[in-house]
Amino acid sequence: MDNKVRRIKAEAFLALHHDPKLLVLPNIWDPMGARMLEGVGFPAVATASAAVAFSLGYDDGQRITFDTMLDTITRIAGAVDVPVTADVESGYARDLDDLADNIRRVIRAGAVGINLEDSTRQGGPLRDIEDQCDRLLAARAAADLEDIPLVINARIDVFMRDGGPGDRTELVKETIERAKAYTTAGADCIYPILAGDLETLELIRREVPTPINVYGCESAAPMRDLEAAGISRLSIGPWLLKAGLTRMKEVAVALQGYGSYDVFTDGTMTTEEVRRLVRDGEME
Repeated sequence: MDNKVRRIKAEAFLALHHDPKLLVLPNIWDPMGARMLEGVGFPAVATASAAVAFSLGYDDGQRITFDTMLDTITRIAGAVDVPVTADVESGYARDLDDLADNIRRVIRAGAVGINLEDSTRQGGPLRDIEDQCDRLLAARAAADLEDIPLVINARIDVFMRDGGPGDRTELVKETIERAKAYTTAGADCIYPILAGDLETLELIRREVPTPINVYGCESAAPMRDLEAAGISRLSIGPWLLKAGLTRMKEVAVALQGYGSYDVFTDGTMTTEEVRRLVRDGEME
């Protein structure tokens, strides 16, 4: 994929964040899933770091190597024609130079967007605002060197820290403070994960005009309500993988009990439908 194609995809992906229609991203973890989503009409696909790690038998939180994550991103980006955005967690980097190098590698792998979170570890303390802004600036500078308008989705983990929910007013206040700073540092979209109710989102939107990404889960407002409220983007993290794994478990348990073959044949994709989701020829 040459730089001209990457730029076109990045610009198209950014434009989706400014469309009145909610950009829904059911996060995937492999090329087949990416092609399935493209095939049913999604205008972009997103990876989920947790789903990638879980599918390989590891926990989330940068437990797999960056090279392993990059290989997955490369395969997914090469499998579809729509823009791909990659969840790179905290960047898999020890310092700003490492981060910049990793972002350049992600772009060269074919991704035109990234998620970059401000947690130091899963459920742990958050980076200082200044520290995270430096990281966002480094990511933006790396993208500029590649001449790609990378779409940076800055995840704000205020609502998911250990220690309980805390005072909601203070959580919203800190989220807004971080959102403003991250936008100034180069973020195109903010992702206040677990802040999905309309009242909280309206408080944030009132202070920060940057597009907002909502995490689709039980506590989030319905998608039509989010769209009507002007929310730009919704992603579901590892939920698609968990839904598929749940169905696999149901089939396996039914087979243990000598259940009907209908449990896995009724309504299931045909082999030909599956083959349309894979590439012809040898693996690169």
